[in-house]
Amino acid sequence: MDQRAPRAASFRLNRKNLYTFPHLTGFACLGLMAILWLLGTNYQNNLILALAYSVMSILVVAILHAYLNLAAMDVRWLGVQPTFAGQPVEASVELCSANKQGCESVELRFAGGELRQASLDSGAPQSVTLVCPAATRGYWRPGRLLVQSCFPLGIIRCWTWLNLDGVGVVYPAPRVVPEPLGAQADNLADGLRVETGGEDFAGLRVYRPGDPMRHMAWKIFAQDKGLYCKEYSQPQGADTWLDWQSMAVQDTELRLSGLCYWALAYHAQQRPFGLRLPGTEVPIDTGDTHLHQCLTALALFQAVKPA
Repeated sequence: MDQRAPRAASFRLNRKNLYTFPHLTGFACLGLMAILWLLGTNYQNNLILALAYSVMSILVVAILHAYLNLAAMDVRWLGVQPTFAGQPVEASVELCSANKQGCESVELRFAGGELRQASLDSGAPQSVTLVCPAATRGYWRPGRLLVQSCFPLGIIRCWTWLNLDGVGVVYPAPRVVPEPLGAQADNLADGLRVETGGEDFAGLRVYRPGDPMRHMAWKIFAQDKGLYCKEYSQPQGADTWLDWQSMAVQDTELRLSGLCYWALAYHAQQRPFGLRLPGTEVPIDTGDTHLHQCLTALALFQAVKPA
């Protein structure tokens, strides 16, 4: 199967990777045909023999229709939504049929995942989301995708297993642990930094074009000492680092889960933070992109990328 359908990001279904075989109802039809043939032969009844041959003809024609229903269909890997360990992964594939009649009753699933059904119009791409389990953090590879159909009569099964070349990321499952001791972003003794734009008067500076007029030091200007502008500031707490060494727990996976929990908590509070892991550092920032970078670093910590 690996030789006939090696790993790739997209596939075109054809005679090289499609297989057909009777379904359970197909074997029932074969049994019925055998009984009818024996009865017709034993009693020399041409009507019964004609019925037996008709059932055989239906089986042969169903093989062709089952194959043609999936032939010339393109399957392409789209991607996977990151999720947390223990939660289902949603992987998306795109289907597009070049058949004039389209495709009917196509069933898809990854190994161990849920079965989804789709029907396609000719030349109209359709995205299908497949749900799969993800037990552990790190890299996630979907494995082989089952594409099958028993159309049109349900007596012949046509199927294939496609080895899609796709990799996703599974974050550690967040777990509540004691909050880590945040390392300060600077070396101020009081652990504070000054941020401009506050309400406390911080001093005067020489006027620069574009400074707001309400901040002008008119009293200084009236004394013929030049144009000066007032500056205001407010003390801000130092940005916090989520540091691997500052965690109170020792287990590796529990540390990663705890860091994941506090990264989500700081993100919800819109609190700037950075992440320090052995060999990896994510600078202090905020926002969804920053959160994704931190969670990805936690997910891929000491993880081996699948071949």
